[in-house]
Amino acid sequence: MVLGDDHTLVRQGLKALLPSTSICVEGEAEDGYELVRQVRKLLPDVALVDISMPLLNGLEATRQIVKGSPQTRVIILSMFYDKGYIAHARQAGAWGYVLKGEAPERLIRAIEAVARGEHYFPTGSDVDSATVSEERLTPREREILQLIAEGKRNSEIAQIISRSLHTVRNHRARLMRKLGVHSAAELVQAAEEMGLVWLQPPGREG
Repeated sequence: MVLGDDHTLVRQGLKALLPSTSICVEGEAEDGYELVRQVRKLLPDVALVDISMPLLNGLEATRQIVKGSPQTRVIILSMFYDKGYIAHARQAGAWGYVLKGEAPERLIRAIEAVARGEHYFPTGSDVDSATVSEERLTPREREILQLIAEGKRNSEIAQIISRSLHTVRNHRARLMRKLGVHSAAELVQAAEEMGLVWLQPPGREG
């Protein structure tokens, strides 16, 4: 299994749950880009992924894992029970969604179930996941929108995605046109509404 979470204490705590089981942590990552690299390198059966990872969020990382490493099944970890987030996770190709506040035994059951080829989502969350707004954006545009929302400057984004400053500026302008916004603040708001960043806790459901 590969574990993706930007908090070292969380990763250590999760690993501490597993020594008495057959689950082995083969790799760790603290941002979404590193997670995708680790999965492609190690080809684990399961990836446990924090939904709010920096640089590339857990849902976008899931999409890239599903595309590039289809043998790896992703479980999303989240602080919140939110049906919108769960719908996004399903559409991204995740096999499970587990709350960080759950009992440790539930997480272990989820990992074992997903490793067997079973889906594992919260009870009552199997709702119609209608078209989500970010589908009108390309994967690269979603990545750049998240980085903008995290407060990265154009030069920083260019370095992170290994593209020119001119390319990043073009992407930013295209995002504004597609989303019908006129400022960086409105881009951040759009990114929040689309579930690309989590800058404040969502309303709880259920």
